[in-house]
Amino acid sequence: MPLSNYDPGQELSSINFAGMIGGPLTAAVDAQTQAALATVDFIKSVGFTPDVEDDTTGEITPGSPVYVTFKYPKLVAPYVPGVEGRVKEVDNTTLTNTPSGTGYVVGDLLTLGTGGATVKVTEATQIVTSGSTTTGGGIKKVQIVEKGSGYVAGSETATGGSGTGASIPIKVEDVAPKPAQFEQMQLEIPILTMLPIPYLRIDFVEIDFNAKITSMEYRDLTSKFSFSGGFSLTNQTSGSGSFSAKKINGSFSNTTTVELKVNSSYQQSNKEGHKIDKTYQLGVKVRASQDEMPGGMEKILGILEDAIVAQPVIE
Repeated sequence: MPLSNYDPGQELSSINFAGMIGGPLTAAVDAQTQAALATVDFIKSVGFTPDVEDDTTGEITPGSPVYVTFKYPKLVAPYVPGVEGRVKEVDNTTLTNTPSGTGYVVGDLLTLGTGGATVKVTEATQIVTSGSTTTGGGIKKVQIVEKGSGYVAGSETATGGSGTGASIPIKVEDVAPKPAQFEQMQLEIPILTMLPIPYLRIDFVEIDFNAKITSMEYRDLTSKFSFSGGFSLTNQTSGSGSFSAKKINGSFSNTTTVELKVNSSYQQSNKEGHKIDKTYQLGVKVRASQDEMPGGMEKILGILEDAIVAQPVIE
């Protein structure tokens, strides 16, 4: 094709842009479909047992969730350290018969000695003064709030409250330490709640197409000239003679020959035409990411998580 008749636009119009652009997009859609099917296969093959088909009726029973079973010791009662001299009870009978202290009212919180035990006044005598004015009296009954430790049986001086002078009779006990108690438990967890479920989503497709067409016309004219020459010179001399008593005869000749040789040549070559360079580049970038879990799958996993129950192991 002569270069003067070449049209680069016609060259570009002949490119199948629909195939070049639509092909990668179709491949991306197919990849997305394959990713969705892979997710379904993963859930069915890993999270559920195979479906069972009845040989007689042909009815298919769906598979059930696959569970992972763990056994572990569960603490049901913590370790309780031993206590010496803990307040076991208060002798309220003695207090009722002989109220202790003065100026106390119901609700006063009292501390017994230095062992940390506290009691609350639940009944006290009332003293009427100045006609109708009622003031606190002696303690008749108390309720244990904190039992403390380090006491001995007898009476402990009470401090605090609104009165003074109270002495509370107590009984004490020593409490042996209690070891911690464990129970063997069994935990069943659906395996789907423990594994990351693949949800790949193609969220970015970039197609770059570059076309480079370079056309040029060229002409190459080459000339070659060569020349060579030479000459040769030949000189020849000859002579002859005779003589007698009276006469001498002789002859002499000299011949010179010159030869000249000249060679020359001339050569010319001419090349012309046109050249078209075509370069096409197609670049496709695809980015896939982990998509959010569908709402339906979230509900299924929520149901499976609610089904996680720890039960005692029956041996």
